[in-house]
Amino acid sequence: MNQRLMIAGAAVVIVIILIAGYLLLQGGEEVRLVMGTGSPGGIYNPLGFKIAEVVSKYSDKVEIEAQESGASVANAKGIKAGDYQLAMMQSDVAFFAYNGKLLKDFEGNPVEDLRALAALYPEPIQIVARAGAGIETIWDLEGKRVAVGNPGSGLYATAYTILSALGLWDKIDKVEFGFAEASSAMKQGTVDVLFIVAGVPTPKIEEIATQVDVVLVKVPDDAIQKLKDAGLGNLYLKYTIPAGSYDFQKEDVTTLTVTALLVIDKDVPEDIAYEIVKTMFEHLDEIKTVHARAQDISLDKAPIVPIPLHPGAEKYYKEQGVLS
Repeated sequence: MNQRLMIAGAAVVIVIILIAGYLLLQGGEEVRLVMGTGSPGGIYNPLGFKIAEVVSKYSDKVEIEAQESGASVANAKGIKAGDYQLAMMQSDVAFFAYNGKLLKDFEGNPVEDLRALAALYPEPIQIVARAGAGIETIWDLEGKRVAVGNPGSGLYATAYTILSALGLWDKIDKVEFGFAEASSAMKQGTVDVLFIVAGVPTPKIEEIATQVDVVLVKVPDDAIQKLKDAGLGNLYLKYTIPAGSYDFQKEDVTTLTVTALLVIDKDVPEDIAYEIVKTMFEHLDEIKTVHARAQDISLDKAPIVPIPLHPGAEKYYKEQGVLS
């Protein structure tokens, strides 16, 4: 009898252990994801690290490790390679990568696993010209020496798309420099114009302006309409850089903007993607402390993206009534 009781007791203990193990597995350890951000000099880096910190702090389901990266194009490649599950990215780069267009790393080789979690803040396309070069609007770029970024970069794709749609791509003297080379060339007078996609004010533009007189180039309404006619109106939006954003800027300047996105791999489970977005917006005030541009993050604009939303994000936005 005692032996039977001992066996029965042992069986109960085993069952309890098995149930506890099952429940532990069901409760699960935190899912660990890696996020590609950007370089320390940009906005993607501090904002990405802050988002990772906040989600990891308040969620018992997700831990995010943010990493420094080469920003948009490198992050798209990282998603495709499986190195990142989350990343920061320009909206037009995300569109080109997802659709396999314009960027040499993805043309005919789309990043089909790319999904959007949230639109974050506007990233104006700032066109900077040497004062005295006779450049007031984007139409005046014809015949000028224009730094359009390194081939294969997100900046190059942005400049190519806009200038091609306006019929200007083959009418400019293209200089295939990244921003650092372009700014040096502008100081030396060998480049008339450079493109940069960055928040306003951009310290790098302020630095150039200390050494050479510059102006911001306007994108007038007829150019914006032509982009809309080319089907690019949802990718490049009208944006006004307020007067006084730079010491040299005396009036408002109309330009275009893309949007900084938080993107994710489609294979991240729906409940995990939902948890990330939910935690972000429940603690948005904390995220907004990291940088002035983070003040522009808002729930109502978050679902406005040029690539498909992850189902987890879509579920959250529908629950919040900002997506039908």
